[in-house]
Amino acid sequence: MSIVTYENKTFKFTGKLNIYKVSELKNKILEGYNAEAAKESDFFLDLSGVEAIDAAVLQLLLALKQLVKNGKGNLKLKASTQTFDSLLDLFGMPADTFPKAA
Repeated sequence: MSIVTYENKTFKFTGKLNIYKVSELKNKILEGYNAEAAKESDFFLDLSGVEAIDAAVLQLLLALKQLVKNGKGNLKLKASTQTFDSLLDLFGMPADTFPKAA
């Protein structure tokens, strides 16, 4: 099972995400994003299946947010976990760092 899948402009993450998975995550993220013709739209994160996440993966998600922004799009949080919310809090990042999807 893949730790990240991409479908309908949604990146769905599962499992334990840490520094050892960053390279694989980055490749899958870029593969999905680069396949999209319409970059000027909303993209989504679904973190509902994440068991653990570390700062290296948070940094990768922030880079994805910037990549989407540079393409004139938005990255929104479709589903989160307490683990991710706690990581944002640990680094003093506001909850709306990744705005919630409507």
